[in-house]
Amino acid sequence: MDLIDNIWVLIMFLCNHMLDNMGSFNSYVCEKYILGENKFVRNRKLPQECIMRYVPWNRGRTTALEALYFMEEFWGDMGMDVSKQAISQKRMIIDPQAYVDINEDLLKRIYGEPELKTYKGYYLTAHDGSIFDLPNCPTIREDFGIEENINHSKHTATARVSTMVDVLNEFILSSTITGRKSSESDLAIDHLEDVKNRIDLHKTISICDRGYVSKKLMLKIMQLKSYFVIRLKKDTFIDQRYKLTQDDEIIEVPLTKSFIKTIPDEKLRKFAKKEQKLKLRIINIELPTGEIETLATNLFDKSMTIDDFKEIYNKRWTIETNYDKLKNKLETENFSGRRKIIIEQDFYSDVYVFNIATVIKHDVNEIITRQPRKNNKHRYKEYSANFNIAVGLVKKELLNLLSPDEEKQQQAISKIFKILQKNLIYVKEETETTTREPTDYGHKFHDNNRRSF
Repeated sequence: MDLIDNIWVLIMFLCNHMLDNMGSFNSYVCEKYILGENKFVRNRKLPQECIMRYVPWNRGRTTALEALYFMEEFWGDMGMDVSKQAISQKRMIIDPQAYVDINEDLLKRIYGEPELKTYKGYYLTAHDGSIFDLPNCPTIREDFGIEENINHSKHTATARVSTMVDVLNEFILSSTITGRKSSESDLAIDHLEDVKNRIDLHKTISICDRGYVSKKLMLKIMQLKSYFVIRLKKDTFIDQRYKLTQDDEIIEVPLTKSFIKTIPDEKLRKFAKKEQKLKLRIINIELPTGEIETLATNLFDKSMTIDDFKEIYNKRWTIETNYDKLKNKLETENFSGRRKIIIEQDFYSDVYVFNIATVIKHDVNEIITRQPRKNNKHRYKEYSANFNIAVGLVKKELLNLLSPDEEKQQQAISKIFKILQKNLIYVKEETETTTREPTDYGHKFHDNNRRSF
């Protein structure tokens, strides 16, 4: 490596942890993630190591082409005779949990770093769900519990995706893909249980919209000694809110015996019996439209003002942009098979790639010194690395990044840094009147929204 490459290696913050994580990929190539016995026992063209790298490397083309290009990159031989059926069969014996576990290891390494952004010492996380399209075939419909008594040609197969996202640092902390009938608040509880050993929940505020108004979720967050900011529906706790005269007041919501009996978790049920009531701080915020937005929180620190809670809740928008990235940058819905296990492999490996690209974007942003020019027409506050290009470069260099050879890793990451520094995008300043309308996807192809791999 030249002098500039060595300098970039020294100034990487989170990327050093990422490269350590990716360099240990071979430790996940083990029997733990093989479904069944006596699999991968012979030394053949498609060993476990090959198949496990193929899944996150996959670019969404037809399997026959993917096999040709991957074998050329992995073995150096495009002419190697490997059928798409062989790859699909081998994938059926790889446990998707492998990609969940390696992503968890990445996050554990990252969340020991002081460089991560917080709001007055708190991590800000958001919970939300989204509907993802699935291949519309009988096996998928059965695996995801989709009703059979509907017109398949008019109603596509879909799944519910739920995530917990660090909205300041943009990482997906926990995720799941499941049937649409799953409760969003129950999935949020699962995410909290999942991350409690990776981040400090005592210094975390969970932000949720009106779909997550749930006494059970509030109790769970309190039990974990964590905090929440949840937007309330107009009629939620209306009896207690009716008596309020100020925009920042405390209410107490009794927990009835009948409600406590419905809590399935024994420890949470005992906690509810002990508490007997929900003590909530109610914040009323007037929006530019004149509408009143009501938030409920268990954060009683008076140094946190109404303006703070307004800003905190507005940060929730990051989780919406993350879903846009998954669907339109990584094209996660372009699943490569018609079995649940393939869907899960594609989804969880995409979440891993998403977090890798986010790490790289974070470190590139740390070394950007250019500032946008000020003018009256556009209000830009800074430059940022282009996430779309970062994803494409990660896909292109993935096998080198996953190599235990440190020199290959450093060459790959230096190449990515160089390219990203030359491909910056503007970040707009946000105001109270900033519109957040979803992108118009009426056209299939956009000249300013092209795929990166």
